[in-house]
Formats: sequence, C-alpha cells, structure tokens
Amino acid sequence: MSIALADEQVDWAAALQERAVARLAAIPVNERDAARSGPKDPGTHRRLFDRFEALREIEIGGSAPRRATVAGPARILCWNVERMRHLDDVETALRRERADLALLSEVDRGMARSGNRDCIAELSLRLGQSYAYALEFFELDLGDAREKREHEGEINLEGFHGAALLGDAALRRPFLIRIDSGGDWFDGSRGEPRVGGTIALGAQIIVDGIAVTVVNVHLESHGDPEERAGDMRRLLRLVDAYDAAAPVILGGDFNTSGVTRADRRDGRQPWLERMRRQPHLLVRPQEAEPLFTELAEAGYDWQACNIPDAPTTRYAGERAGQPRTKLDWFFTRHLVAEDPRIIPAVRPDGSPSSDHDALAVSIRPR
Repeated sequence: MSIALADEQVDWAAALQERAVARLAAIPVNERDAARSGPKDPGTHRRLFDRFEALREIEIGGSAPRRATVAGPARILCWNVERMRHLDDVETALRRERADLALLSEVDRGMARSGNRDCIAELSLRLGQSYAYALEFFELDLGDAREKREHEGEINLEGFHGAALLGDAALRRPFLIRIDSGGDWFDGSRGEPRVGGTIALGAQIIVDGIAVTVVNVHLESHGDPEERAGDMRRLLRLVDAYDAAAPVILGGDFNTSGVTRADRRDGRQPWLERMRRQPHLLVRPQEAEPLFTELAEAGYDWQACNIPDAPTTRYAGERAGQPRTKLDWFFTRHLVAEDPRIIPAVRPDGSPSSDHDALAVSIRPR
C-alpha cells in the first residue's frame, strides 16, 4: 500500500493539541508496513505525521481519579523509565514514593523490547490510578542497535512510544505540545527509524484550591543546545497560552548534555575531551545550555526543586563507562518547592531499572 496525501501540511507543533480519547487511534498493519518499506524523505515523514491521528491525541484511561483535589503540598515525581521494560521495578518504586502525580517518559506500548505490553495501562491497573498517555514516536523497527540484536525475529504489535501522567488526582484540561516534528529520526540515520518527535504532555491539578499546571517535558537528545533553547522558548509560549496565570511545574528529561551536532559529527571524542577539561559541566550544564536562560527570563526557578551537582543518568552494559550527567530537572514558577530528591533507578540485583534516576519534589502555590 502506498500512502498518498494532499500537499498541504499543518504545523502541528505550532499549537496545543487537546483532543482527549479513550484509546489512541490504531495504525493499521498495512499502513505500518507501507511506512516501513516506503521512502524515507522529509516529505513522506510530513505526510505520515499528518495521517497518523494518534500523534495528536491524548488517551485518558485507568481508574477513576480517587481525589478531585490535593491538599498541599503535592508530591510530584518525574522519571524517564527507558521503555518501561522493567515494569515491576517501576511499580515498586512508585508504590514506595507515593507521589500524587508521576511524569513518565519513554513509555512503550506494543513494543517487542518491552514484552509487547501496554505498559501504562498495565501499570495504572496495578496501582489503581488514572493516566493520560500521548505518543512521541511510531517505531518502524525494534528499536536501537542493541534492541534489534536482542529481539531479532520478533515483531511489534503496535509500535508506540510515548509519555504519561499517572496518579490519584483528577487531571483537568490535558494538553499535548509537539516539541519536534522535523522527522530527523525517520530515515534511520540515527539507527532507530521512527515517525514523530519529542513532546510535552501536561494538565492541571488542584493543589490547595488552586489550579497548578504540570508539564512532562522530553527534549530531543540528538539536538543542539541552541535548538533545545529554541524548543524551550516555544514550549513556554504555549504553556502561557494554555494558562498564563497558573503556577507551573515542568519536569522531565531535558537532555542537557551540552553535546552539539558538531560533537556528534566528529564522534564522541570532542565532547569527552571537553568534559575532561570542564567536568563541572556534567552536573552543572547551565553555561553550555542556553535553555536555562530562557527559563530564567520567563520567571522559572530550578534552585529549590533540584539536588545540585548530582548526576541523574545511570548506565550499564556497553554504556557502563559513559560519564554520568545531569539531564533531568524540575523547573517551577509561582510555586514553593521543598524536599527535592533523586531516587536511584536500581533493581534488587544492583542493575539499573532505567538509564535515568527518578526525581521527586513537593510543591505548593505561593
């Protein structure tokens, strides 16, 4: 099957997406096959992005919210769960931390590498919580090079990879921001062909009688610091368009590695050399990542809601020697933030449950 669409394209990254559904629109098998076997040029990616409705939907599911409001402070957790392949360990950590709302990124659905589970639906069922789920990427293959080796011969039942909000409190007015729609992953040059791009998934919860905007952010790992700053500038404009008066907490994987496109072009050695000369950048990337300036100018604080000078990544296997960096953050505006913590992503046998640790912080309106 070939996919032919009109030449007119909508810039889905220019506006909030607010279409809530009970289930993300499935991508039929024949369309999946056509996307995998068809051309991999930017125009084809734009047409697929336009066609796949799941990329513009927010799935609302799980149990009915147990609470309409949170008596502050509210405990917020963010965690890049790396496919959620270790679902049991994620469940154990969330039960232990008892957060009011968890912001989870890199959540698979129907991917062979994570057991072809509907990870967020299964987790919400176990915890008895409600969730919002949105799609970052439709995966055209089994994953990265290691995942392709480990799952050779298997198939993805759905091929979805996204982000979620999960908790007990009612989620008001959920929204989706498509941060990246350029399709740089599509041609497979990064080793993992995909349709889509990074997102921010948000909603409001009521804390001490006040609506607080909570946003789960995932910025592109293969971008440039200047590109991430531009993405942040546009994201903040859209958050203000959603509700300029509400207090805000942003949390997630901001990929503040300081790595540039030139570093990637020349291999990792230039970046490693720079980190050897300036090791503080591994955990204090502010001077290498202008997105911090964008956030400060917009009135956001990160001092009170993060543990300073501590890495948030955790590597094993072939990546075990990679320097640990601080990629994950909270940022708040018009909120009092207290008791930040880094929660190690470590399984009982000592191996990582994710390549990112989780963060938690308590917030209340000023």
